[in-house]
Amino acid sequence: MAMALVRPNSSARKVLAQLRRGPMTVEDLAMVLRLTDNAIRNQLRKLQDAALVTRTGVRPGVSKPSALYAITLEGQIQFSTIYLPVLTQFMLVAEGQCAGKQLETFMRETGKSLAARYPKPIGDIGLRVHAAARLLKSFGGLADVRTRNGTFVIQSPVCPLAALTSEHRAACKVLEGLLTEYTGAPVNSCCSVEEEPQCCFEVPRAGVPAARRG
Repeated sequence: MAMALVRPNSSARKVLAQLRRGPMTVEDLAMVLRLTDNAIRNQLRKLQDAALVTRTGVRPGVSKPSALYAITLEGQIQFSTIYLPVLTQFMLVAEGQCAGKQLETFMRETGKSLAARYPKPIGDIGLRVHAAARLLKSFGGLADVRTRNGTFVIQSPVCPLAALTSEHRAACKVLEGLLTEYTGAPVNSCCSVEEEPQCCFEVPRAGVPAARRG
């Protein structure tokens, strides 16, 4: 399963940086980083929980074999600086080749496809909306859930796609499509994309029951 972007602390990032060179054992990492074995194990445990590191085998030893750890694709992404420029350029090209409604539909379908990477929540619509807010938080938002005129409203004062939505409003439709598919209920964006983009998504209380979702 693909993970949302994680921001490792400085110690964990140093471990990740070393693993970019190839699989290493706890002892290897402790020697290079001048940390104790226990300190390395603690960081590796956190990185494994975030799917940034995985055990990849063992290295034979004098008394017993030592586990080898390797960085995952999600871990490599933490060091990339090309994703945002690529996405920004993609939006520019897409906007130049698609009409307004066509572009919004394309973005929404992209979000729905992306939702397949995340296990769908179960329960009534309220539980699923709160799960959607937690998912937005994992993307870097600060989402909470309110009710307004019989409708759930997911709001976040910051947008996890702010670098795109500030100049390309259609990018909001990616999250709209993702949350629609994730909750199994119709989701409509009411986002603000002014100087500081803010997330806002409305979900009717009379959502589709979880048992009926395809």
